[in-house]
Amino acid sequence: MIDKFDVIKEKLAVYKIWLLFGGVILIGCTAMIVIKQPKSVEMPTAYSMSSTSSSAATTSISSKAAVMIDVKGAVKNPGVYDIVNSPRAQTAIAKAGGLMHEADTLKLNLAQKLSDGQMLYVPVIGEAASHKVAIGQSGTESNQEITKINLNTATVEELQTLEGVGEKKAEQIIAYREAHDGFKKLDEIKEVSGIGAKRFETLQDKITI
Repeated sequence: MIDKFDVIKEKLAVYKIWLLFGGVILIGCTAMIVIKQPKSVEMPTAYSMSSTSSSAATTSISSKAAVMIDVKGAVKNPGVYDIVNSPRAQTAIAKAGGLMHEADTLKLNLAQKLSDGQMLYVPVIGEAASHKVAIGQSGTESNQEITKINLNTATVEELQTLEGVGEKKAEQIIAYREAHDGFKKLDEIKEVSGIGAKRFETLQDKITI
């Protein structure tokens, strides 16, 4: 009986060793499978979110790009203004302090869209229709519009935009205008000191009355 009992104990000990060995192998295999499992399953989503965020930021920056508008005529503070949002005539005029009482609102399109570098001219009541000339850097047509300067309503600043007319000459033109109750014809500007026939030839296509 004792011999049989010893044999059984030996067999149980062998089984325990094999069971322990099998358990170690099973645990090792499981660990290998877990380690080799890919961990970047969510990376495409993260990349997509990053791309979307970057695109939104770019769009936001683009939408806030400023345009420069030169506002002239019957506004309280003529000048060049940066407009970040809603580059329309109404916004530009508001930046320039608003309209003056003599501004001819019937000739204005306040909803007009403006582009960078454009000039916005506000006429006064009774002023002749604007004569706009499209010019480019080489004399070709472009989107930039230049308004002819009205000798009977132009300010000193507006007259200085004419070729060869400085502050002093602009003041002389206004002084002549006030002294003679306005210009009756274009070539009358030759009566102003320093403006001869040759100078008039360069100015006549850029002025009106």
